[in-house]
Amino acid sequence: MPPALYELVKESKESKKALQVVIDLFEPKIKRSLSLTGYSEKEDLAQELKCKLISCIKTYDVDSTPGFWEMREQIHKKSEKKVV
Repeated sequence: MPPALYELVKESKESKKALQVVIDLFEPKIKRSLSLTGYSEKEDLAQELKCKLISCIKTYDVDSTPGFWEMREQIHKKSEKKVV
């Protein structure tokens, strides 16, 4: 079974191979996003999207992302503050 996206993104910060796997996973989405784009602009836009993806991966702190229960608790606390 291939590693989860979470693990790949974590690995991508230090491994070019893992980074390429993440880019390859997003390739179908990038192509679909560009389906309505003019032919002459597709390559440039695809390259820009990949650069943005790499930038986001390199700067995103995967470990600071809360899990389901932590996120639920944060939302619950915010809703309690609004009611008061």
